Amino acid sequence: MTPEPATPGPSSGWTMTDLLSVDDLRITFNPPAGPVRAVRGVSLDVRHGEILGVAGESGCGKSVLFRALLGMVPPSATVTGSLRLDGASLGMDGSLQAVAALIQQNPGAALNPVFTIGRQLHLVARTDDPAVLADLLAQAGLADAPRLLDAYPHELSGGMLQRSVIALALARRPRLLIADEPTTALDATTQAQVLDLLGELRARHGLTVILISHDLAVIRRLCDRVVVLYAGRVAEAGATADVLDAPGHPYTQALLESIPRPAVAGRELASIPGLIPDGRRPIAGCAFAPRCPHVREDCRSGQPEPRPLHPGHTVACVLMEPPP
Repeated sequence: MTPEPATPGPSSGWTMTDLLSVDDLRITFNPPAGPVRAVRGVSLDVRHGEILGVAGESGCGKSVLFRALLGMVPPSATVTGSLRLDGASLGMDGSLQAVAALIQQNPGAALNPVFTIGRQLHLVARTDDPAVLADLLAQAGLADAPRLLDAYPHELSGGMLQRSVIALALARRPRLLIADEPTTALDATTQAQVLDLLGELRARHGLTVILISHDLAVIRRLCDRVVVLYAGRVAEAGATADVLDAPGHPYTQALLESIPRPAVAGRELASIPGLIPDGRRPIAGCAFAPRCPHVREDCRSGQPEPRPLHPGHTVACVLMEPPP
């Protein structure tokens, strides 16, 4: 899939101040076998009206980070850090759900198979008015919306299911949409349509969107800014063009090199050797050091903090400074 880039949000004239601020978020799961550190100190800001991409391999902490903010982790999990909405402190008890809605990557699992689409919309929107419910489906780009109110999930295609899940999210009247890999199970054409829909909803309703994706082509198409996570920490963050056109972190560089593209046609696709660190074990130094082609001795002795590469573009890598 090689989609054309979408028009970036800042050109719309919105004031890009912070809607959501997360500081030093740490998430530890506590199974009988011992603690698993899934997120190890993430700080990030989400600006009003932007589409923020959150990228990284599976297991980097992308989904669990936002599920924890929504109160969607087991009660046994330990979640610490601070969360602010429009500058006001929120607890880590799921109170963000009052203004945010989650679009899950598996719409089939997100919908109840024994209820019609209309019934499920009714339960969320709390109205029996079929015109209102049909309008939610129409806003999600579904044609013949009145008829679909009586349809069951198994009667819809994958793309229609995903749009129905988006309609359910809209029924909550959110200020923030969190889309967790929303195009993973869709064909290329439907992927592009769903991404365009998210951009349209941002523009039409003034929504802020967080797009969680391992697909950097999707991030490039839709997002104003991107945060790259690795092993539960922020490796790199900045404007999407800055990060993807001139990445500073070796991990971001490796992710980009592993993307199929015409320039490497016929050659073996690059891959990142090794595995993401085991969250059950402490990490000394940079978590990416065992897999990094540019590793040096001081990478192993201290956890690197984000350093400015350019204004608004930060990289958590000691290579941003000369060797000691």
